[in-house]
Amino acid sequence: MADVFQSERFFREAWPQFSRAFESPTDATSEVEWIAGLAALEPGARVLDAPCGFGRHSIELARRGGEVTGVDFSETELERARTAAREAGVALTLVCQDIRDMEFAGEFDLAVNLCSSIGYFSDDEDRLVLDRFWWALKPGGLFVLDTRNRDQIVRSLPPEERKRVDGWTLRIENAFDPATSRWRARWSRLKRAARARAETEELIGESEIRLYSAHELSAMLRPERWSRVELYGGLDGTPFSLDAPRIVLVARK
Repeated sequence: MADVFQSERFFREAWPQFSRAFESPTDATSEVEWIAGLAALEPGARVLDAPCGFGRHSIELARRGGEVTGVDFSETELERARTAAREAGVALTLVCQDIRDMEFAGEFDLAVNLCSSIGYFSDDEDRLVLDRFWWALKPGGLFVLDTRNRDQIVRSLPPEERKRVDGWTLRIENAFDPATSRWRARWSRLKRAARARAETEELIGESEIRLYSAHELSAMLRPERWSRVELYGGLDGTPFSLDAPRIVLVARK
């Protein structure tokens, strides 16, 4: 079993409280449409979604005929994925596991790692995670990785962000260390007391992620292993640039 990582408590206890406010099923539909087109996804194709969270991409992939295996270490999110899959009338295979521990071998036609799910471990462990996806794919299989663009974030990350979540306000205090390329965030719940002007603040959790530039991620992917590696600026085929908020790597085994 993989060791505890810096943000593990955050993703077990804090993230499920507001994850669905950040991750839209509508966005998942258009993103999966683009991914399925790249992969030429056919009914019965085997798909790995890791981590899968509450299953929004997994469900869309299953709707297109994929036999989807979703991996996540949060049982809370996996239970939400089970419920959502039943409501959508699709079947998912869901595995509660740290993605560093995956040991699939040549099983999948398509594998995806989406929504900034790389960078929470050490650099060496992040390389191991990318290796796990390579091993999981069949020859000719496609891997899609989507994460934040370090070079855009370093110039645009605001010191504070706020978002409404089910009747309360989420406050995110951001700090970026350019020497280590690590983004640290402090997440708090703000509520206005009845008949009071002042807001109360409750710390929900803290997270830390190593952000990568495009050339760093490309090197970590070990491009010599893949028959083709392409770079995009979003899950819609947007060309990559330093101003693109996302890095999307598409690699064919």
